[in-house]
Amino acid sequence: MIEARAVFPEPGFFRPPSGAAVHHPPAAAAAAARVAGLVGLPTRVVDGGSGWWVVAGATPAPVLTPPDRPDGFALAVTPDRIELTGRGAAALGYAAASLADGGLACRRLVDFADLAVRGVHLDLKGPALAPSYLDGLLARLGALRVNTLLVEYEDRFPYPAELDLAAPDTVDVPALLATAARHGMTVVPLVQCLGHLEYALRRPRWRNLAEDDRHQQLCPMLPGSLEFFAGTLDAVLAAHPEADLVHIGGDEPWSLGACQRCAGQRRPDLYAQHVAAAARVVIEAGRRPVVWDDVLYAERDPALVDALPAETVLMPWEYAATGRTGWARWGNPQTVVATSDLVASAPPGAPLVPVASLPPEERRLIETVKSGDHPLPWARALAARGRTVIGAAAARGADGPNAAHPHWSRRLANVGMWAAQARSLGIEGVVSTAWAAYDTVSPPCEPLPTAEPVLAASAARYWNVDAAVALPEWCRVVENGTVHELRAVCDSAADPLVRACARHRLLTIATDEVAQTAAWHRGNGADDPAASAARAMAEGSADRLISEWRAWQEEYAEALRDVYAGEGGAVVAAAKAAEPVRRLGGGQ
Repeated sequence: MIEARAVFPEPGFFRPPSGAAVHHPPAAAAAAARVAGLVGLPTRVVDGGSGWWVVAGATPAPVLTPPDRPDGFALAVTPDRIELTGRGAAALGYAAASLADGGLACRRLVDFADLAVRGVHLDLKGPALAPSYLDGLLARLGALRVNTLLVEYEDRFPYPAELDLAAPDTVDVPALLATAARHGMTVVPLVQCLGHLEYALRRPRWRNLAEDDRHQQLCPMLPGSLEFFAGTLDAVLAAHPEADLVHIGGDEPWSLGACQRCAGQRRPDLYAQHVAAAARVVIEAGRRPVVWDDVLYAERDPALVDALPAETVLMPWEYAATGRTGWARWGNPQTVVATSDLVASAPPGAPLVPVASLPPEERRLIETVKSGDHPLPWARALAARGRTVIGAAAARGADGPNAAHPHWSRRLANVGMWAAQARSLGIEGVVSTAWAAYDTVSPPCEPLPTAEPVLAASAARYWNVDAAVALPEWCRVVENGTVHELRAVCDSAADPLVRACARHRLLTIATDEVAQTAAWHRGNGADDPAASAARAMAEGSADRLISEWRAWQEEYAEALRDVYAGEGGAVVAAAKAAEPVRRLGGGQ
């Protein structure tokens, strides 16, 4: 249940007067049907009626005006009349849901969204999701007023056979689109135009288009690269006739400029020419392209965005947790530029250099977009250049590839930061990314159900930036709880996945202690009785923990049985148990 931002309770309950009906214009039939089910009245179409309203009562004349804000709606319940009105079909649906949540008690309320785009990223890489889980997930997201679904198909899209790209188990796209539409979500398909194309470039048919032996990105100098993109785009657009936005990726082209054909070309020029050409293909098809932003600052030239068509939507991403930071990403390989003493949240392992060491123009740019230690300098820069911007936070896949669950508090801080800054900057909205894997040839990230608490929190914040949101208590315990608290969750949690997450933390704590001791004893060459006895004890502890990890692997796979199709849960569980078992010597 979503709490409306303005509610005025009044005495009494709605009691339908004699001859009452649920009146509505033709376009509002779906909301009217829901209201009719709640009040037990017949529906009645108002001939010639227009707009988005529903009136349950003796006469149909609407009087309410919804707030002129994204998805604004108003609801009034009096003893003899109910009226709902909204700024569009989705808003009217939210009004009907609010009526259902509060029942027939008399009241007046208005509500609206702070962000027009409230999105979730559905990444279909890796083990296939079970259709039943996916259907339930979309229903839950729709109830939370998520209205945009960014779908990254990769080889799960049913490409035509002549493209030789589809995996054996592809997604039922018409069913996915129908389910998303039923729950009020617009689907934005993602079709890679440059990098993150391992799923295609690993295939013999397409290897000749790879920039280098990594087979991660297309060579932008080969005509066949744009032809490949156009062919995949055509197939995806044919399956998404109503999609206005099409994401074309463009991020992390790790090998840009590496091949002999590209040698001597400026990397920014290679990127701009190829991605702009791909964007124009989308525009010529009557759609609007969306592009990730990271190459702009990786190539030390955010003004490079001007080479992209004006219709292009930019999607800056930032997955760091805190809202006030003293660093900015810059350059390739990535450098973290320290702009103040507030550098505690800088990504670990990234080179850290002072802003004063940069050339004067670069220093001026970064100090300007980071003034006040702004946490999202490149979103700020794109907004300043007048570009259409949709931000990207992270609910899943941003805490390391071996994570069995998200770092929930860190993810909550990230989506909260994005919500607040998106409203402040006036950008269109935010999508919460939920990466299934870093790429097709990498191990799976944490299972999607473990990220649902963050997805729910992000939906609440994207609707109302000032909403008070809290994660379930079990998230705190699994993330930071004591051993006693963790054992209590293992014993009492109703959800088997929650129990498995708690047990994972307990085993991780034990492994951190035992693995180092066992490794030291294995490297200790002493063979006296005392050393041998200590070594045997350490190795025995490691062996017992390996057995516990194997048991956990089975428990985790069983908890995921209804999430993934086939043996997908077992694949994910094996991936999550592999690293701790290796640390304990089980892979040696």
